[in-house]
Amino acid sequence: MAVVQISKIQIRRGLKNSNVGVPQLSSAELAWAVDSQELYIGNGSVAEGAPEVGNTKVLTEHDNILELASSYTFASNNPSITKSSPRPLLEKIDEIQVSVRDFGAVPDGSTDCAPAFLDACKELFQNADPDLKKTLFVPNGTYLIASELTIPSYVRLKGETQDGAILNIDNRNITLITELNTRQASFTSSDRPKDIRIENLTIQRSTGSLVLTGLENGQLKDVVFKGEYNLGNQVQSLSTENSAVFWDNSIVGTKVTDITIEGCEFVNNSLAVKCLQSIVTDTVIEFVDCNFFRIDTGVYVNGVSGQTNEWSFQQCKFEEIHTHAIKTTAGKGMRVSACDFKNVGNETNEASLPVYPMIDFGESQDNIVTDTTSNRMKNAGFTSSALTSAVTEFYNADYVQLNDRNTTNIFTTDSFKPIAVFSVFNSFYEIDYTLRLANHIRRGTIKFTIGDDLSIVNLSDNYEYSDTSSIAAGGVLMTNFEFDVSLADNDADSGTDTVVLLYKNPIASGSNGVMNFGVTYGV
Repeated sequence: MAVVQISKIQIRRGLKNSNVGVPQLSSAELAWAVDSQELYIGNGSVAEGAPEVGNTKVLTEHDNILELASSYTFASNNPSITKSSPRPLLEKIDEIQVSVRDFGAVPDGSTDCAPAFLDACKELFQNADPDLKKTLFVPNGTYLIASELTIPSYVRLKGETQDGAILNIDNRNITLITELNTRQASFTSSDRPKDIRIENLTIQRSTGSLVLTGLENGQLKDVVFKGEYNLGNQVQSLSTENSAVFWDNSIVGTKVTDITIEGCEFVNNSLAVKCLQSIVTDTVIEFVDCNFFRIDTGVYVNGVSGQTNEWSFQQCKFEEIHTHAIKTTAGKGMRVSACDFKNVGNETNEASLPVYPMIDFGESQDNIVTDTTSNRMKNAGFTSSALTSAVTEFYNADYVQLNDRNTTNIFTTDSFKPIAVFSVFNSFYEIDYTLRLANHIRRGTIKFTIGDDLSIVNLSDNYEYSDTSSIAAGGVLMTNFEFDVSLADNDADSGTDTVVLLYKNPIASGSNGVMNFGVTYGV
């Protein structure tokens, strides 16, 4: 029979948790539990067709649907999985990830999201329950950081995509605190920031910095630091210039060490990374597969004589760098390996007109560059003029080994003709060369050493050639070919700055050809 009129609805009400809870209701009778805000309806009798006698709970806005849902079983519809156990669905979802949006962050670029990040970090990483220390996920969007943001020990912060999850810090700093909420001024060796990981997001800035002071054991991975610097803008002082990443080492017990910066990009920053160090101590920092692009200076270490910089740069790229890729005022032990330098230290010039060393080591002891490439030698080192000045690629390097094989044409000449210029501020050079004249080959190593007073240079040339006899055509050709070096003041500052490598290939016995060579040098 259709219901055509309802004159009155009878609903029981009471307290669910007093006595024995909700009583058995009659068929279709409703009951409202006032204390728990739950609604029930009576099933009716089996004789009426109900599957069972009892009450059925009616969903309301006060119910947690996930708690009411049936338990989760991994791959329950796949007959090949038989060992997975049922678990509460809510527990499963909480296990997947925690988003900063769960704490109120609004990624619209205009809402201050610092309070949401603060709340999330506090309740996750400063929580006594270790099960709540989960990775804090940052969905794509722009999160304005318009007020103070501190990050405690053990934080795991990960963006959805590197370019899509953006923290806009503008001129504000992100600083670190300890698990006990201790700030920088009160850090001690036993109470300092530890084990922080930030990855896969972009930090957009003007003058603000990610400040790592006090951190022990941290990682920045796949983070883009995007600034507002235009190549050619003048940086007055690196010691006062704001950097994308900064730390201060002034106490041995809280020195920043065991830090890995991997897969990060520094784009349009006047200064990418800066360390101010006022103590003599050793620190371990690794840069792996990082890109530095369109900046004034890549990495700056203002230190004290005798400190050990066990810093390594592996497979990093430096491109369009106005002044220096790396500059240190002091320190030994730095390693640069398998890196690439393109248009570095030229201000806004081409590589053929260098102005600064690409790396300027503050001390000459145990700073080594190996397995590295650069476009400077091919553009600035080759010259047909003995008057070209030279700027070293790596100043004060203990040892430099470049992968580049340089090629230059060789002509017949009765007088010495320049091939390349080198800086006198490296005390020794080894040039590994292959000389091809006509169909003959000469293979050798040129070594020259420059005296401390820059007034003496000694040359040796050890070689072998294809003909076995010095009177054969190839023997005459190769034994009459000579190298020489000379010192010069080519930058017009009244001091010797350049050593010129020259060759002589006599017309009477010579032949045009090609020379390939690589360069190794150091102090």
